[in-house]
Amino acid sequence: MIKRIITIALIIYASVFGLAVLFQRFIILHPDKLEKGYAFEFDDAVEFYVSPNQTINLNALMFLTKDSTKKGVVMYLHGNSHNIRVWGKYAKQFTSRGYDVIMYDYRGFGKSNGRLDEGNLLSDAQTVLKDIQRRYPPRNMIIYGRSLGTGVATKLAMDNEVKMLILETPYTCIPDVAWSHAPLFPYSKACEFQLPTYEWITKVKCPIYIFHGTDDQIIPYEHSLKLAQFLNKNPKDILTTLDGGRHRGLDKFKEYQAKLDEILK
Repeated sequence: MIKRIITIALIIYASVFGLAVLFQRFIILHPDKLEKGYAFEFDDAVEFYVSPNQTINLNALMFLTKDSTKKGVVMYLHGNSHNIRVWGKYAKQFTSRGYDVIMYDYRGFGKSNGRLDEGNLLSDAQTVLKDIQRRYPPRNMIIYGRSLGTGVATKLAMDNEVKMLILETPYTCIPDVAWSHAPLFPYSKACEFQLPTYEWITKVKCPIYIFHGTDDQIIPYEHSLKLAQFLNKNPKDILTTLDGGRHRGLDKFKEYQAKLDEILK
C-alpha cells in the first residue's frame, strides 16, 4: 500500500511538473497584440521601429518632455503583459521631470513581430539601446526596468555606460520567482527564462535604485532584499520600501514619487 501511494504521488508530481514546463510560456508571458494600423492616442509620443534583423521589427514610442531644458532619456523596459499602449501612461512620471522616454514592445507584444526567448529578449534590448545612443550621450541615459524588464535592464546596465539603473519590483532570477510560489520543482533546470539578475547586478557600475512593495503577490519583497545582499549593501541605501505595496500601483505612494523627485532632479 505504501509503495502504491508513493508511486501515485511520484506520477502526480511528474505530471504536474511536466505541465508546468510545457505551459511555462503561457504562465510567464501575457502579451496583447495590436493591429499594424493601430494609432496610439498619446499626444506627446512619436512612433518608430527598431529592426534587429531583416525579419524582426520592434515597435517603439518616444515620449517627449515639454520642459525647455531636457535632462536626458529614460529607456523603459516593461513587464510581462499587455503592450506599450497600456504601459505608455507611465511615461508621464519622467516627462514631467524633464526626461524623454523610450518604450518598446518585446517580440510578440503589440505591433512587434517574432517569437520571444531569453536570447533575443536581451539582444533586442541592446539593439534598442544602441539606437537610443545615437541621440543621447551615456551620461544622460537612465535604464528603468519593471517586473520582467528588471532583469533585462540590469543586463543592459552591466554591459553599457549609463547614468543610473532603476528597478521596480525586481527578482533575483525567474526560477526563484517560481520557487516563491510553489517550492516543489527543480525550476532552475527547466525554466526557459532564467534572467539571473543577482549575477548581473553585482557588475553594474552606475548608481542603482530599487522600488518594491512589502505585499507584492507576484515577486515577493524578499527578492529585493536578497539583491541588496548580493551587492553587500544595507537595503536602506538602495531600496525604497513601500509598506503595503503590491505588484502594481507603486506610483500611487508618496514615498515613490518623493524618491523619483530626489534621483531625477
